[in-house]
Amino acid sequence: MCGFAGYLLSDKVWENEDYATEDLSNISRLIYHRGPDDNGIYTDKENKLGLAFQRLSILDLSINAKQPMISKSMDWIIVFNGEIYNYLQLKKTLSDKGILWKTSSDTEVVLESISNYGFVKAISMMDGMFAMAAYNFKEKALWLARDKFGEKPIYYGKDKKNNFFFSSDLKALMASKYFQKKINYNNSCEYLRYGYVPDPLSILDNTKKLSPGTILKYDFNKKIQVTEYWNTYLEFLKMRENPFKGTYDSAKEEIICKIKNATKTRLASDVPVGAFLSGGIDSSNLVLSLKEQGIDIDTFSIGFEDESKNESKYACEISRNLKTNHNEKILNNNDCINIIPDVVRFFDEPFSDPSQIPTFLLARFARKKIKVAISGDGADELFGGYPRYKNISKLWINLKKSPKFIQKNIKCFPYFLSDSKYRFIKSLGKKIRKLSHGCIESLYNDELSRWRPDEGMYHRDNISNSNFNKVFNYQETSISDYRYVMFRDLITYLPSNLLVKVDRASMANSLEVRNPYLDPCLARFVWSLPDKYIYKKNYDKLILRDILSKKFSSKIYARKKQGFEPPLDLWLKGPLKDWAYEIIEKSDDIVKNDKLKFFFQSFLKGEKKLTYKLWTLIMFKAWRDHNAV
Repeated sequence: MCGFAGYLLSDKVWENEDYATEDLSNISRLIYHRGPDDNGIYTDKENKLGLAFQRLSILDLSINAKQPMISKSMDWIIVFNGEIYNYLQLKKTLSDKGILWKTSSDTEVVLESISNYGFVKAISMMDGMFAMAAYNFKEKALWLARDKFGEKPIYYGKDKKNNFFFSSDLKALMASKYFQKKINYNNSCEYLRYGYVPDPLSILDNTKKLSPGTILKYDFNKKIQVTEYWNTYLEFLKMRENPFKGTYDSAKEEIICKIKNATKTRLASDVPVGAFLSGGIDSSNLVLSLKEQGIDIDTFSIGFEDESKNESKYACEISRNLKTNHNEKILNNNDCINIIPDVVRFFDEPFSDPSQIPTFLLARFARKKIKVAISGDGADELFGGYPRYKNISKLWINLKKSPKFIQKNIKCFPYFLSDSKYRFIKSLGKKIRKLSHGCIESLYNDELSRWRPDEGMYHRDNISNSNFNKVFNYQETSISDYRYVMFRDLITYLPSNLLVKVDRASMANSLEVRNPYLDPCLARFVWSLPDKYIYKKNYDKLILRDILSKKFSSKIYARKKQGFEPPLDLWLKGPLKDWAYEIIEKSDDIVKNDKLKFFFQSFLKGEKKLTYKLWTLIMFKAWRDHNAV
């Protein structure tokens, strides 16, 4: 796991290699936390190419695995962030062709695969989490790629002077004297709506995220071509149209087998590996799988002094049962509050999921003993772990029966009601808004919104090309409403919120996190299962709960999902109040300060439902202030 940044500059902008090296050194300092073990800078006057790399050594700790790395053919140079779980199989195939190796790293395998098979074919052969940039000296072409589900980040952009930039971290680009940072007002509205910037958008002008499962080519004609090597919807549809026909018990055994394979492949490392153990269904299944394979592993959890927010007692029970070497830390308010400036600093775009705070502290705590952590992210989206899947699909069944002319005629009312200062009128606007949706996508988007368009916090007609606005004609397929809502999480909430949170929080502490539930083989199989194997009556994650039931009591396997979130409302009314006031008072040309002040006063008077809405605005302003954007 590492961090990289680079650019191809135009002839007019390129000065000389000394200036480029100095600039890349400035960039590199901004991504030091992503890889403090080693660094490398490469400049090429002929191609106007600059690369900066920070290495977190995981496989082959020697200097031989240093990056940027050049292929044996001398045709390619690469910077690579991530892990390739099938690199030993790829390595064997290349060894059979006579390739000799100078390292035992997966980076060299990736590089030589690209050199031997070509970039597109090589990427399609890889099973892993990654973001990479590779330059071909013969073609004079730059290639970028990102993994299938978006576990690792990569930004790119081209300015009016034909300079092309790319990086693991947006802050790194902002550090370059050649990069013009300017906030994108339309995309800021998307942040205000969801509390994060959805893929493939970026908070800055002329910059995007490379979408999961895509490859980008930037050639000598200064043209950008983006192609897919993986399409989550098409893969999902393929499995829905070729459903698993076996029994529930056989499906469960297959899931056990695939989780075993996914966890085992994610243990490859030359440094200590541990596992996050929250006490929930997802992480408990992973640790159970590891123990049943005879693998002893350190487990890590954190809890809160506030018992209503504390899951650590469940983690301790699971650890005792499985006999893991468990490490626990109970957080007090000061632990969390004191690191908020760090959280703002290490998140390269504004981000307001409050669980970023305990996730950051968990990563810092675990990093004292391990360098790689196994995590349960992705299980909710695969196995139906959120109540919204049931709630949205049930409401949509009723809305589909409503006459279209009624929905159309009531659509404008929420815009007059929801912006009211009176709580009752606002509530009425929200209820009418729920009844006005003409498609399930609109209903889903509102369910995931912090600030709905009718609440007047941003221009209501703002339309973006974010993944939230993608529409799929699933009604003519074998995909149910319930499973379609789950799928939408895989292309929106998962890559743009959860995986961003985990990547930024862990890499801020130089910790690599691996997610077995995002193994494509496991995902495809789960997609093929009938709905009744996923959800039954009031039980979600049916199979995962069933697996745990053989080892644990019902208070473990039958308990409801508990969010990994701090007592934010109490903090904003107490120790964070002055800090929040200071942020709120600062002028801003995007957030409407009069509204923000009004909502903050309403919150202080007892309107607890405003907590996350306020946090979205406060974190946006804090991010802008820190980055001077």
